Amino acid sequence: MANLEYSMPLTPASVFDVASLSKQFTGYAIATLIQQGKLSEDDDIRKYLPNVPDFGEAITVRRLLHHTSGVRDWPNTLVAAGWKWSEEASFEDIMRMVYNQTTLNFKPGAEYSYSNTGYNLLAAVVENITRISFREWTQKNIFQPLGMHCTLFLDNLSEIIPDVVDSYTYERGQWGKMTDVLTAYGSSSLYTSIDDLCRWVIHFQQGIQTKDPVILQMLRQDTLLNGNPVHYGYGVEMEDDRGLYMIRHTGAWAGFRTTIRNYPAENTSFILLSNGGDNTINNVYSDVVTSIFLPGKFKQAPQPHQFDTTHLHFIRLDSMALSKFAGSYKWGGAEVVYTVEKGQLIFQYTGEMKLPTKPITDTSFFLPRAGLPITFGREKDGTINTFTFRDRVGKRFQLHIPTTAELAEYAGSYSSSELQTTYTITVESGRLVIHHFRRGDFVMSSDVKDEFNGEIGTLHFTRRNNAVTGFSLSINDITGLRFDKWAH
Repeated sequence: MANLEYSMPLTPASVFDVASLSKQFTGYAIATLIQQGKLSEDDDIRKYLPNVPDFGEAITVRRLLHHTSGVRDWPNTLVAAGWKWSEEASFEDIMRMVYNQTTLNFKPGAEYSYSNTGYNLLAAVVENITRISFREWTQKNIFQPLGMHCTLFLDNLSEIIPDVVDSYTYERGQWGKMTDVLTAYGSSSLYTSIDDLCRWVIHFQQGIQTKDPVILQMLRQDTLLNGNPVHYGYGVEMEDDRGLYMIRHTGAWAGFRTTIRNYPAENTSFILLSNGGDNTINNVYSDVVTSIFLPGKFKQAPQPHQFDTTHLHFIRLDSMALSKFAGSYKWGGAEVVYTVEKGQLIFQYTGEMKLPTKPITDTSFFLPRAGLPITFGREKDGTINTFTFRDRVGKRFQLHIPTTAELAEYAGSYSSSELQTTYTITVESGRLVIHHFRRGDFVMSSDVKDEFNGEIGTLHFTRRNNAVTGFSLSINDITGLRFDKWAH
């Protein structure tokens, strides 16, 4: 359904926000300008965007393209500044965020870390070079020539978009509307249809076959400073899919979940678009659909298929059995907390919402939001100390319990000059609580001295002469965002 209020069905002409599928069109724009000799991969972006701070290390166009720049990702950074997921985040907001950034997450080229912000900056580079808006450039140079007449980069939230699809989520047995108020063109905010995207993937496939230099430029990969490969090109990822070479990208924003997969050797592309807020389309159905239409081509069966809920049988575990899994685990450099609430085991990643699971066996659970299983490891004595999710192992740790006197040292107000926002920390009922005027209150727990974790992220407190002077905030694609403690 395109709209539940008016019972409007989807059609091939229905227009979706395809989220991060947008990036390949930004990559195409940059590749075109490179082939035209108007810029180089290794240009310092400050050549085109002088308002980007000088971080002491050059950020090149190449580093933005391959997500190795160290520039903070805007979704969690703007939320840390006080934005709500339900309110507008505009291209201009993102640019102001970058212009105020004081440090990088890491030295350019040292790490791969997916950054939407990098692709917004690339859109700004296109505007600087061409002297027209990114929307206008893409219309004239991509969408109109290919006959993609329903496709546009949204740069004005008040615009009427014919045949646009609404965004939904399914929670606790009910459908609900999800707000989509984003104009982050370059990284996101591309509105298009299945009909139009078919024209794009045919053009893309033909470009591979004819060795179009722009398309081949998009497929260039990179390496980190340590020599490790980066398999992300110009808005597309290149990887092996069960024995077949695949070029792909996924998208997720509000209730939209989107995928394009291209298999050059098979002369075939797949486009999956959803407005139901279910990651299963990317994690499960993509493999299933490709297997149906390319029978016998893959060396392995689609692994996620066994985790589709329609093929699972769930069991019941009482709260006593579930309590064995509860606790805090270090997973992927962050914290995952399992709690038991209303007879369900709840999964919560640092800074994310609480997600209910469903027991499959006495040691494995299905996480519907991700469409994937969680498997716990049981020791010989029956204790649970590890879990595996997305092929990564999480290990249980014992929380550090600070004394009342220790907690009092952290109390006070802290400000970020980068985000121009303030948080206040208090001690309430023996627990550290961090407050923000717009975001609300977050209860924090500690696992080691001067480090606290909670929904807001991980706080690492700093000291001078043993006195607390501030903290750095890290969460997902934000590392070391500095807050200074107010002097009394």
